[in-house]
Amino acid sequence: MINHKLSSDEELVVLYKNGDERAFEELYERYARRLKRLIYYYVGDSETADDVFHDVCMRVIKHVDKFRTNMTFSSWIYQITVNCSKNFLKKKSKNERLLEKEKFRIRGDKREIRTPEDEIVDEFDVEIFNKAVDSLKDRFRDVFILRFDHRLKYVEIADILKCSERTAKWRMKKSIDKITQFLKENKAL
Repeated sequence: MINHKLSSDEELVVLYKNGDERAFEELYERYARRLKRLIYYYVGDSETADDVFHDVCMRVIKHVDKFRTNMTFSSWIYQITVNCSKNFLKKKSKNERLLEKEKFRIRGDKREIRTPEDEIVDEFDVEIFNKAVDSLKDRFRDVFILRFDHRLKYVEIADILKCSERTAKWRMKKSIDKITQFLKENKAL
């Protein structure tokens, strides 16, 4: 009898490819919470993060045959997660632009009237730190989230993001510099 808890991720993938459903369940248990948290950093909403996570799971199931066991499973699944999160944001942005165009077309030249309460809610609905992280360009934010929140090693980050380890370290340093600058400018430090 196979003890799935003691098997490596890569061994579990091989077992799953051979029809062992419990192997996939074990991988799910190992990664679900971490991946949902990563997705949340991109999408900012727990229900949406669940939807994107479902997409990640479907892609893993669909493409598991393409996984090469000489790779690390964690790098492979994190790469899928980052890509699904970014794809969601691109699609969301496109849909929001189309919606805004349609709203403008329907209301014509009328301007939306905003109350002072609306302005206050807009100012304080996201914590300043999240704003600082969100202000980073993708290549810096990706490294920052994977290192800071997921505590991945630079070698793993480099593998996930397809860059050198030195580049990953440089991007992390720049991320910290940019976040610090943002916080100083917004008087949070």
